[in-house]
Amino acid sequence: MLVVLIRTIIIYLCLLVGLRLMGKRTIGELQPFEFVVTLAVADVACMPMQDIAVPLVYGIVPLFVMFLLHFFFTLFATKSIKFRRILNGKPVIIINSDGIDSESMAKLNITVNDLLESLRSQQFFSVEQVRFAVCETNGNVSILANEEAPAPSGVPVTLVVEGRLMETNFKPAGVDKAFVEGYVKDKGLKMKEVVLFTLDKERVYLQPRGKKYIAENVAVSA
Repeated sequence: MLVVLIRTIIIYLCLLVGLRLMGKRTIGELQPFEFVVTLAVADVACMPMQDIAVPLVYGIVPLFVMFLLHFFFTLFATKSIKFRRILNGKPVIIINSDGIDSESMAKLNITVNDLLESLRSQQFFSVEQVRFAVCETNGNVSILANEEAPAPSGVPVTLVVEGRLMETNFKPAGVDKAFVEGYVKDKGLKMKEVVLFTLDKERVYLQPRGKKYIAENVAVSA
């Protein structure tokens, strides 16, 4: 038991030194390569602590190799913009003056539901409230508010997402399938072209694929 205790203390001190060298960041602020290092370090550190048959040096050496790799990768990234882009990627605009950029989101493997969740987490319940949104290299979404947009009266109800009808939401929204299909058709669109269609009482937000969004008040009758 004493051996396990001593090995655990040594590994803990090594981890503490290495993580201090990596700098102070929360998990949500880690770049992709930093997150990989964090996961790998956690796995490597567990082996010599749990199994005394594993020589202690087999745990310490890989730890410091990974910390050194992280140090040199970070150093190269500060010297070379090209290497930084390869390592971390680059920020991508996913909401612009035309609305949701579905092509950019597809490249980032972000769904409309993921985007709506990110917006709500920052107190933006309507896409119309957002002038620009940027997906940062660490996965966080930065938002520039559209101060001219009307504040929603509640949580807008999703009627269509990525071309699929959300029929279970029709009744809470006070509409029926005929209203949704009719509105889309009146705008000269096919359902598969609709990235997002929401309704907040009588305020409609419709995002066609590759076109500017439509936001207006309509008369709603189920």
